[in-house]
Amino acid sequence: ILHHIRAKGINIPVIVVTGSGDEGVAVAMMKAGASDYLVKGYLSAEVLEKSVKNSLEQYNLFNQRRDRQEELMLKDLAMKTSLSGICVIKLDGKITYMNPSFMTMWGYDSEKDIINKPITDFIREYGDFKQVIENLQIKQTILKELTGKKSDGSEFYLQALFSLIRQDDKPNQVMMSFIDITTVKSAEKKREDLYKGIMEVFALRAEEVGNVETASHIQRIASYTRFIAKKLSEIKPFDNYINKKYINDVGYASMLHDVGKWRTPNEILLKPSQLSEAEWTIIKQHPLLGAEMLSPLLKNKSASQYLRLVESVVLYHHEKWDGSGYPKGLKGEDIPLSARIVALADIYDALTSDRSYRKALSHEDALGIIEADKEKFDPRVWQIFVDNNAEFKKIRDKIT
Repeated sequence: ILHHIRAKGINIPVIVVTGSGDEGVAVAMMKAGASDYLVKGYLSAEVLEKSVKNSLEQYNLFNQRRDRQEELMLKDLAMKTSLSGICVIKLDGKITYMNPSFMTMWGYDSEKDIINKPITDFIREYGDFKQVIENLQIKQTILKELTGKKSDGSEFYLQALFSLIRQDDKPNQVMMSFIDITTVKSAEKKREDLYKGIMEVFALRAEEVGNVETASHIQRIASYTRFIAKKLSEIKPFDNYINKKYINDVGYASMLHDVGKWRTPNEILLKPSQLSEAEWTIIKQHPLLGAEMLSPLLKNKSASQYLRLVESVVLYHHEKWDGSGYPKGLKGEDIPLSARIVALADIYDALTSDRSYRKALSHEDALGIIEADKEKFDPRVWQIFVDNNAEFKKIRDKIT
């Protein structure tokens, strides 16, 4: 019976209870697949209970091992057949496994060219791997856009998903899954280049109509903005958010900050004295007017980080960290990061530029005013300006 049961793949535990105490029979039963062998003459409730418990524990342990093996086999098959490039990395950043799609994606024929090599050999702008591990222990998974380096030296765009592999509840390895998004990114770049070209014309035209400044004004704003964004990318919590593309995009977006002034009367913009309360009310409408003017382009913002940044900058660059700004009186983190960056860049350039009602202030005077108004700015943006104010003066002196 045991032979028949096991031959059919039935793995239920079987306890043999017999009146024979023959050792040979016991050995034969155990070889045939019995979980235990009990002799009736020595049988008691306690002995039977212990045998049942032991048999069930062995059965459950066997099933767990079998399920684990099946799971590993299925995972291995899934990884090998996946269209995504997959690799497993040790905590020191060296590759221990890659699937066929990874090799195809990077243009390699032999695993020897990849195995035990640092992942940084295959990816640009990878960053500090130890920092990745620390972030993974908090977030479990991280999604990033990276640039890959193929075997022939060419580059391609990737979307990468980092996942932490644990063993005995300790970080053991990192699995990375890659999708080649080069085609998508190329199409996106062409579209955004078109948007940027159109937007720059808008920005320049707005400056001409308002007669507030020359093209150098928007170039300086863009330079200040990129500088602040670059410095923010080096500190937490922005290091996993601000990348090169963001820095470039927010710089272009900043050039549109005052596009709404195109629809603000010149007699208000160029008034040689302080504005009345009614005139200030009109001035405060320019962020909303700007977003309204750009609405035909901004309707595509869901597919473009650049357009989302444009909308945030145009609408919210006059909001203040303490809630005293306009048009909505947003406060703190409710203000988009892009607008918080441009807000400081715009204030500094406005203070150090001639206006119809006053002459430009010196760099030192502008620094003093911004230091005194600390509560109006994101404290991290403010600190970057204060610590690097000499760099802002260099930009101001260079772009005139």
